[in-house]
Amino acid sequence: MGVALLIIIVVTAIGRALTKGQSIRRKRIVWGILIMIGLNPFVSWLIGICFAIFAGEGFAGMGIMVILLIGLFIIGGLILISGLLTKVDIKQASPK
Repeated sequence: MGVALLIIIVVTAIGRALTKGQSIRRKRIVWGILIMIGLNPFVSWLIGICFAIFAGEGFAGMGIMVILLIGLFIIGGLILISGLLTKVDIKQASPK
């Protein structure tokens, strides 16, 4: 569980570093990709394992993992799509 928490913290720090001072469009694109690829498997695994231990049933944990995997992937995809469809202002696109 410690490795999954470490990976979640590192991916979140990378996301914060990549989006600091960027436009809303870039933030949504980066966070959508990071949620789908970087955070999704580890968050769903961590919550699924904790639920399986709490419930005492491994299949319940696997069910939660699958539901969270699909749900978080859809959420990340929606954030990515909203970032791709956001119009860019000329003032935001020009470098400072």
